[in-house]
Amino acid sequence: MVHLILTGATGLVGSSVLSHILSLPNTTITRLSILSRNSSIPLLANTPPEGTPRANKTTQIEVIPHQDFNTYSPEVLDKLKGAEACIWALGVSQNDVSKDDYVRITRDYTLSAARAFSDLPLPDADSDAKQATGKSKFRFVYVSGMGATQTPGRFTPIFGRVKGETETALLKLAAQPDFAGKLSAFSVRPAAVDGRNQPWLWHGVLREKRSAAQRVYLPALIAPIRWVGSQGWHSPTEELGRVLVDMALDSRNPYEGEGVHGEGTILDNVALRRLGKEVASS
Repeated sequence: MVHLILTGATGLVGSSVLSHILSLPNTTITRLSILSRNSSIPLLANTPPEGTPRANKTTQIEVIPHQDFNTYSPEVLDKLKGAEACIWALGVSQNDVSKDDYVRITRDYTLSAARAFSDLPLPDADSDAKQATGKSKFRFVYVSGMGATQTPGRFTPIFGRVKGETETALLKLAAQPDFAGKLSAFSVRPAAVDGRNQPWLWHGVLREKRSAAQRVYLPALIAPIRWVGSQGWHSPTEELGRVLVDMALDSRNPYEGEGVHGEGTILDNVALRRLGKEVASS
């Protein structure tokens, strides 16, 4: 019985999460709250794109219109009451906005949400079982990106610097006395996100979220990476959605193995690909 929050549901990564949840015929996710500026989510439309999964008949999905991701009204928080985890896939390209707007959307929105959600009352938060598994803490999974770094250099691009700053700030927030007992924060760094195996989300995102030039060169760039099959440079959406949902439902803290950093809380794409295979085989 899990109540999950999702942002960025109209983007490529968020769509992959929603698509995976819709594909689950049996799941512990009883509620999914989608925070979005858009009240219309293509995968949830009355006539969704052909191929959209529909096996899930049990999860109650609610789209909650929300405009300012720096603040959360009592009404919005009341709708999110009982949520145990969030997959924060909201984001924007540094090329589409000013530097100030990029910092605000990438870092400030993320930290505001982590603070607000950590105060949500969890179901049965005082039970022995919850305490033993770590479920007494709100689990916040932030979608960062390949190239993010917590040790930027002179030539580090804006996105790498700001995403790295966000990862660091989340770790510091979760370690603060006021949050240490109620927030677990994780960051993931997918690489070239490839949705070609899921055309129901891939074509829609390319059409609605990318420029004409991007619709041409993005598939062209991904093609050789996909052909090589690099574990470090390629993130298929079907695998990414599965891993992000598993991380939100999991109780591991910290993670271990190759590609894991930040005392077990930051996962590079190598770690994501490895986890994807583990989850698929379990």
